[in-house]
Amino acid sequence: MINRKLPFGYCLRNGQVREEEQEAEIVRLIFRRYADGASYGKLAEELNATGCPYAPGRPWNKNMVARILQDGRYLGSAEYPRLLSPKLFHQAQSVRPDVSGRLERPEIKDIRVLARCAQCGEPMRRMRKNYWYCSNCMDSPSKIKDEALILCVERLLRGLRERPETIAPTLAAESENKNIQAAQERLDDELERPEFNEAAAKAQVIALASARFDALGSGDYETMRLRHLLGRAKPCDALDSELLRQTASAVLIYPSGAVRLKLKNRQMIGG
Repeated sequence: MINRKLPFGYCLRNGQVREEEQEAEIVRLIFRRYADGASYGKLAEELNATGCPYAPGRPWNKNMVARILQDGRYLGSAEYPRLLSPKLFHQAQSVRPDVSGRLERPEIKDIRVLARCAQCGEPMRRMRKNYWYCSNCMDSPSKIKDEALILCVERLLRGLRERPETIAPTLAAESENKNIQAAQERLDDELERPEFNEAAAKAQVIALASARFDALGSGDYETMRLRHLLGRAKPCDALDSELLRQTASAVLIYPSGAVRLKLKNRQMIGG
């Protein structure tokens, strides 16, 4: 039986590993079709119809297709030229099943709903166990173990539950602060007049209160709501998924594996 000495898609020229154009195009086809939902068996059938075998005398089968889809050398290295874009490679990886035989922890399902890329804000896709990927801006997936991710989110949430006062009110916009300052100055001017006009002073007090009220936004309401909610939350030895959904709008994952929470008042928590 003939065995390939190089991965499918490559050949040797003048002692250097080079792209074999016909095979490289088939490699890209495999990744595109698999990312679109084609099965290993379906792909093997299609490839056998192309007339380009996996190796001389060896028709395609499901194992060959799976081997190609798992080969990271197609992303390029010092020895192997790049045949695939990182985006296409990781799109295909993201639809591969987790064959570890382990059931996904329920906490991961809750985190998956809120998982966002810390760089661009797009949803993060879970690629098998312990890998998260943003197809919009990441060249390679972010690796973080499920247990570490759950523990990190749990610690951040527990810190908020123990110290709800760390949730800060939203800063007013500069224009809103200017409106408040102007209203305060008008009131001060009215109070400093030689002849006190009670009606005019009362009108300026109302104007100042109105400016302060206008500066209160939805973020301020969320800050008060979050403090109240976390202050009443009961201690929990595990990740409180319901509390996470009530307080956080996103679980931000960085390429390094660092994690932060984005609260519903837009405040960021974590390092």
